[in-house]
Amino acid sequence: MIMVTIFIHRLLQSFLLPPLNSLIIILLGVVFIKLQRTKRITLIIFGCLTLILQSTPYVAYKLNKFIAPVPLKISALKQAQAIVLLGGGVNTGSDEYDVNAVSNADTFVRIRYAAFLAKKNIDLPIFVSGGAIDSKDSEASLMKKALVNEFDVENDIYLEPDSKTTSENAKYTSRILQQYGISKIVLVTSVSHMRRAKALFEQNGIKVIPGATGYYSLGYYKLPLLWFIPTASAMSTVAAILHEIYGYIFDINL
Repeated sequence: MIMVTIFIHRLLQSFLLPPLNSLIIILLGVVFIKLQRTKRITLIIFGCLTLILQSTPYVAYKLNKFIAPVPLKISALKQAQAIVLLGGGVNTGSDEYDVNAVSNADTFVRIRYAAFLAKKNIDLPIFVSGGAIDSKDSEASLMKKALVNEFDVENDIYLEPDSKTTSENAKYTSRILQQYGISKIVLVTSVSHMRRAKALFEQNGIKVIPGATGYYSLGYYKLPLLWFIPTASAMSTVAAILHEIYGYIFDINL
C-alpha cells in the first residue's frame, strides 16, 4: 500500500513541477482547438514563459534566497542536545561501489555538513533519519556508513530507519529523541527543505535550530548575462523549492 501511495505522490508532483507543469499549459493551447485563436496563443506563450522562468538561474537564486534560513552559527551548537540529519534520497545506480545503493548527491551534501558540525562538538549525538524506498538499505544506514567511513565521525550515531516521508521523519525521530530526554536539536537538511522539516519537528514537540545546507549560488559574477540563460540545474533547484512549498501547504496548513 505504501508503494502505491508513493507512486501517486510522485506522479502528482510531476504534474505540478517543471518542466511538466509548463508543458501541460502549452499542450492545452495546442489541443483545445475550440478556443479562440487569441486564447490559444496566450496559453502557449504563457506556458513557454513559465518554462523559461523556471529554468533561469536568477529566478532559482531569488526563490532559494526567499525561503532560505540564516546560516547556522557554530556557537549555536552549544544550545543543542543533538544533531538530526534527514535523508534526501539514494542512488541505486552505484555499481562502481559494489553495493546496493549509496546516498544521492543531495543527501551527501547534508552528510558533509552534518560531519562538519559533528567535529565541532564530538559530544553531540547524531540521529540519522530515513527509511528504505528505492533500495534494500535504509537511508539512515547509508548515511551512518558515510559519516563513519568517509568522514571519520566519532560521535555516537543513532538510526531511525523506518520513515518514508518528511512527516514520518519528524514523527518517528521525535519519539526516539524524547526517549533520550532530548528536546532541542540542530536539524540538518537542504535549504529548500528546512522550513517544512522544522515546522513538522516542532509540531512533534522538538525545538529546532536550523542547520541548512546547499545554498544556491549564481556564479559567473563576471558574466551576469548568464544568470538569465536557462539551465537544467536552475530548473532542478526551482523544482525542489516548489516541491517544498506544495509540501508545506499540504503538511502544515491542511
